[in-house]
Amino acid sequence: METDNVYPPFNYVFGRPLKYTPDELIEKFAEYVQWCKDNPIKLELKEQGLRGDKAVDTTKTEYKPRFLNLRGFLSFIGGSDVYWSQLEDGKNAEHFSKVKKAISTYIQSYQIEYAAAGVFKENIVSRLNGLTDKQEHKHEGDGIKIVVQSEEEKSKIEGIGDLGI
Repeated sequence: METDNVYPPFNYVFGRPLKYTPDELIEKFAEYVQWCKDNPIKLELKEQGLRGDKAVDTTKTEYKPRFLNLRGFLSFIGGSDVYWSQLEDGKNAEHFSKVKKAISTYIQSYQIEYAAAGVFKENIVSRLNGLTDKQEHKHEGDGIKIVVQSEEEKSKIEGIGDLGI
């Protein structure tokens, strides 16, 4: 197990377009999943305590699973959002569409399950997967109408008046 905190290898080669078949893309995704499993994030937690009457500093090492995500996968293969969006434009478009859906479904399921288990922050996973509350909050005052999408945004806007600007 590698212990350094590294982001997925960046494999971009300038000027050379990616040439994966749908089956090769699935194989590369499986490699990315394995890389994430083999390279958890290493946390070194410093703790202070007492041993007898002396202060003692200790370091505890903890490993957290890496957060699978589409952009991490694209970095892993040297791709980009543009590459991903254009996969369905040419030859094998239907097969690429199925591969993209399978990869996206796997990533989304992984993120939701780990969030439900408390490993990942639920609010981040909710936002990434479009599971947040979409209700609008309106604030009107002094002829200005502001529409925000969340309670968090609403509280930020309401707090601006306290800044004395």
